[in-house]
Amino acid sequence: MMKSNRNKQFYIAKNIMDSVFIKNQPIDYDKWVDFIERNNEDFIWRENTEDGKKSLSNINNVPDDFKDRVLASLNKVCCFKEFDNKKDAYNVSISFSKDNNWISIQFIRTPKLVDLKVFLAMAKHLDAFLLKNGREIIDERVIEGL
Repeated sequence: MMKSNRNKQFYIAKNIMDSVFIKNQPIDYDKWVDFIERNNEDFIWRENTEDGKKSLSNINNVPDDFKDRVLASLNKVCCFKEFDNKKDAYNVSISFSKDNNWISIQFIRTPKLVDLKVFLAMAKHLDAFLLKNGREIIDERVIEGL
């Protein structure tokens, strides 16, 4: 397990996020989709979850001001990993942000070594870095030291 509580934020980005004034290089959306679909035993798209299916079936009840946002979240930009039956929730949520040029990874539990390995593989697939809190690069050396 990584010495990190669940409040730590992880990202995949092309650059270290050491300043709000530095614009990250874009991450290839098609490569993102490819990685998630190749690893569909680990990940599930939001639109394929029970919550996502309910959102889509109730889309006509969503106020027009929010409809685009709900539909956008159901279009391969958000996925989850590791469903916890006791909590009735996924332990990991992953979101692709085209506006910010990063992928955010949120844990509702402490990240495990296996998680970091999967997300490092994702980062490499996207020619990007796995970052803790936007500044600390998580690479093979860091993982081997855990």
